[in-house]
Amino acid sequence: MKKLLLVSVFFSSCYLLPVYANAASFDCNKAATWVEKTICKNNELSELDEAMAKKYSKSLNDIANEEDADIYRKNLIIDQKLWLSFQRNTCKDIECLVREYKEYLDERSYYDITWSYPDELSTSDLPKQSSFGSFSYTFDLPIYNSDTGKFDEQIATNTLSINEVDNKPYLSVIDSTLFFTNLHSCVIEESLATWSQNHWTISDNRSDSTTELRLYPGTYKGKFQLLLKDTGDQFRQERCGVRGYFDGILLNRE
Repeated sequence: MKKLLLVSVFFSSCYLLPVYANAASFDCNKAATWVEKTICKNNELSELDEAMAKKYSKSLNDIANEEDADIYRKNLIIDQKLWLSFQRNTCKDIECLVREYKEYLDERSYYDITWSYPDELSTSDLPKQSSFGSFSYTFDLPIYNSDTGKFDEQIATNTLSINEVDNKPYLSVIDSTLFFTNLHSCVIEESLATWSQNHWTISDNRSDSTTELRLYPGTYKGKFQLLLKDTGDQFRQERCGVRGYFDGILLNRE
């Protein structure tokens, strides 16, 4: 009877331990956040996470012998941290996580969900108040000096505002001015954006295909910032041509 009791207690204890059957790129028994725990419990997400880690590792290995490998490696690490902070870790449901992983792996857009009844969205589906407001970034901009044949530097400021729409908390109006080399600029004027799970989306239907610019609000290095993502640079081609770009721009909340 004592042996049977010990066996029973052993199996009960094992049942209570947080053991995950699925694989992932990290130790699931140390999963701490909702995102990590959800990945470990979901077969599809676990496989996507493994694939993400393999792609990231391969990218690092591919540049190991290239010229300026240290610079490329540093940029890859930064891009990975930005993806984790602004895109993956800001998700609140499985659908959002699957989309972010697939876009990472395929390097193309999987278009956002469309709310059938947006006025009936729950509070958890809507953007936080911090996702509205003004964002900016001041930096040294290279300006070509024809007299000297060299580039001089001039201080410039990228600005972007996310403005609320009365009685439509899932919508915003975006205004932005971004500067690039030689003071080339790209302007977004009164563009309507829709909230989709963890980011704002500006859609552009000027061409035969739909293109998107996404604005991901999130905390990075202790600051609340905004990350712009333009998968495939398609939105930039419609709005800026060769003069500028959107993808990867970071702005600080004012």
